[in-house]
Amino acid sequence: MAGLMSRNLLPIIHHFGTSRLLQTQRSPFLREARCWSSELATAVKITAPRTSVSQPGLHTEDHLGLWYTLEPDVVKRLFGLGGIPKSYLLQCKTFAETCLMIRKPALTVIDYIKRSNLKLPPNKIMLYGEDGTGKSLSLVHIAQFLSEDGWLLVHVPWATQWRRNFKEIAPSASVPGHYDHPLDSVIWLQHFRSQNLELLKTLQLETSEQYEWSRRDITEAGVPLMSLVEQGISRARYASDCIKALTNELKKHATAGRCKVALVADGINTFFCSKSRYRLEDLSYLEPQKFTIYQAFMNMLNNDWNNGIVVGSVDRLANDGQRRDSYLPRYVLRQMGWEALDPFIPILVSNYNELEMQSIIDYYVDRHWLQNPEGHSEIGRRELVSLSGCNPYMLMNVTKSL
Repeated sequence: MAGLMSRNLLPIIHHFGTSRLLQTQRSPFLREARCWSSELATAVKITAPRTSVSQPGLHTEDHLGLWYTLEPDVVKRLFGLGGIPKSYLLQCKTFAETCLMIRKPALTVIDYIKRSNLKLPPNKIMLYGEDGTGKSLSLVHIAQFLSEDGWLLVHVPWATQWRRNFKEIAPSASVPGHYDHPLDSVIWLQHFRSQNLELLKTLQLETSEQYEWSRRDITEAGVPLMSLVEQGISRARYASDCIKALTNELKKHATAGRCKVALVADGINTFFCSKSRYRLEDLSYLEPQKFTIYQAFMNMLNNDWNNGIVVGSVDRLANDGQRRDSYLPRYVLRQMGWEALDPFIPILVSNYNELEMQSIIDYYVDRHWLQNPEGHSEIGRRELVSLSGCNPYMLMNVTKSL
């Protein structure tokens, strides 16, 4: 009997093969499973909650938790030389788009800027919060608004790099005992030019006095302000002094009502630290306050001008290593920084709330960053909340392997 059955099956096996025979016997079940799997995939398809409103000035509380896209030309013009954290920028390259979540702190700052009385000395608004909560990305949102609203941007992407990771330090060519950042200053001037070139062409601002850099290098009074920038870019030796002259000129023009000037500085508390990583000949560490580039931006914190705004972040990671016990402004700024910024408006940037947490997970799923189906299930979402503590930076690291 067994031999008869084998002989009857041989033609079928020869024609289809063993695996095809088994598939044929189970095909009704497989077809049903495939159908069920397809329906399940359709049912759980998740897309990021987005908004088509890409102008920060038009964002309202109705847009909280939604994502908006920064166009590539905007990213290149405003943040091509810094401003977006490197870890987030790498993620944006992976996602093939640059998107920001609309959050409450940025909207609050934008609202304060809109309602500021520009006839008075500049309002100072400081973002603060724990590490990785999104202070830098909030500044990106705010800086884009300021640029689109007609403000001249004096943008310091991460002030701490000039104290720790500088490219070169040289004695000042103009003030004995002070020190310049030739190469870093050139890069910053290029950054300023990229952000403000078109607006400066429209405003047609000119230098108010003559600047003599050497016997042959002179910037005359009454020439376009951009010539001061170009002088620093072409002559690295004088680049730090050019920044100092530029900030003074911008303050004068703003006070005269010819323009609006916004200082946006990430890690502003680094201006007030006690030492840098640069050693003098006696092996002592140089005070950051003797850097020409720091003096240029600290001068804009004074209350001797108007038609301006100062927005910054107070970040304990910008402090010395031994002074990071708290993220609160009074501790991080020290006495010097507290007095220099007084009075200022503190804005807390906290971890994600429930709405923002659901939004970021949906975005990660939409961008295929979170590919494990268990990761975006209800149980998986609760586990991500537990593992990350709703901290944006921690969540980004936790989901890397999912």
